[in-house]
Amino acid sequence: MATNLLEAYSKRIKIAESIYSKSHNGEKMDNHRKLVLARCLSNVNAYLNEAFENSVGTQRADLGSWKKFCINLTNVALPTLIANDLVLVSPMSSMSGFITYINYTAGTTKGNVNQGDIFNNPFKLGDVDGDDPTTGVGNGHTANYTSANVVESVTAGTGAQALAWTPVVKGAIEYNNVAYDIKLVKSGASDIYGFYNPADKKFYEDAAYATQITVASDTKVAYVYDNVVIPQNDLPTLNAKMDAIPLMAKARRIAVYYSQIAAFQAKTDYGFDLGDQLAEKAAGQLAYEIDTEVVNLLDSTAGTAAGELTWSKTLPIGVSKAQHYEGFSEIVGIARQLIYDKTRRFAPNYMIIASNILPILSFIGGWNAAATGTVNGPYFAGTLDGLKVYVTPSIAPGRFLVGVNGDDFMSSVAVYAPYMPIVPTQLLQYADGGTSQGFSTLYDLKVLNKDLIVAGEVTA
Repeated sequence: MATNLLEAYSKRIKIAESIYSKSHNGEKMDNHRKLVLARCLSNVNAYLNEAFENSVGTQRADLGSWKKFCINLTNVALPTLIANDLVLVSPMSSMSGFITYINYTAGTTKGNVNQGDIFNNPFKLGDVDGDDPTTGVGNGHTANYTSANVVESVTAGTGAQALAWTPVVKGAIEYNNVAYDIKLVKSGASDIYGFYNPADKKFYEDAAYATQITVASDTKVAYVYDNVVIPQNDLPTLNAKMDAIPLMAKARRIAVYYSQIAAFQAKTDYGFDLGDQLAEKAAGQLAYEIDTEVVNLLDSTAGTAAGELTWSKTLPIGVSKAQHYEGFSEIVGIARQLIYDKTRRFAPNYMIIASNILPILSFIGGWNAAATGTVNGPYFAGTLDGLKVYVTPSIAPGRFLVGVNGDDFMSSVAVYAPYMPIVPTQLLQYADGGTSQGFSTLYDLKVLNKDLIVAGEVTA
């Protein structure tokens, strides 16, 4: 199916490649973008066939030429959207759809791993920094889920403390050359090494079970259970759970309106088609608002600027502007690190900046500026140490975002899902000579993974 679409629209894709290359500093359009464009062109073509099947134009006699013009708008507008570079673009074949994925979760509660905790999904790996069985400290997640080591919370008091995973291996914890069964880690108190009596399910300070240990509040017990002997009473299990993100295409709409006399004057006196000009401007406005909505969604998803990502333009004493501004690259490197640390999977590949940050980049050795001319809102400005950099007027001065955008649902902050990139209504002309036509775009925009973007701030 994909191959057929690429073949059917190969000539238009070739034109789009040229447009894309000019707006992206000579970069070539990848196969994913080609498939997106082909799918959208197919959607628009099907819509126009249906809309104009029994149409009688009031001004344009050749609806075939008008249909070609409308498809050309999609061919030009879609590749130039910076949405293609900031979020995943996945065209829908109907007004609604779903993004389905699998969560791999704990099927058993073991230690501080609770049933339902996520080990792995398309967006990130689970937390693997488990509790240390000899110290009892840590965040209690997945590192020890499959091992014989257990660290679990126990109830305060002197009553029976039935351990969840048995049989307990005797003498598995060594301290000062003495073999103990357990280690109790008390909040705000000294650790206690002791022994566990499976008969009465209580903790003792001595192997003879003579002196019982009183358990304080906020206490964890670390021990080792025998996970080799059979039969096993229980085993940690891994579950697969299907989840879905719903998509519903919503509309942006705009109308053009002009007089027959104005159109005639524009054609005869100035040599251009007023209807075509207005259509192009309408499409440009829709494209500008789509890009702005994408940037605003990423901005709100990134949230408040992280403290370690705040950098001041103020020059330290004895440091030149070139030296100081070069240091901003370290802040960008920290942003990249934060995203990797959150997900353990992904490294950023783009950066969105307010316009007043662009002069700073010119002092950095890794900055490669792109050729730019007339732009319409957000635009591609160049690359910084491999990061594509986009300037936008829609975020606060001094603010910057660093994020990840891949070619699938697991590696993008959000998804832009167009159903109809740009579709026109039929051209209408009224008795007073007024001519009108509407343009719409239908799409959905949803956050997929908020951990793939962070915000920073440059202060004056």
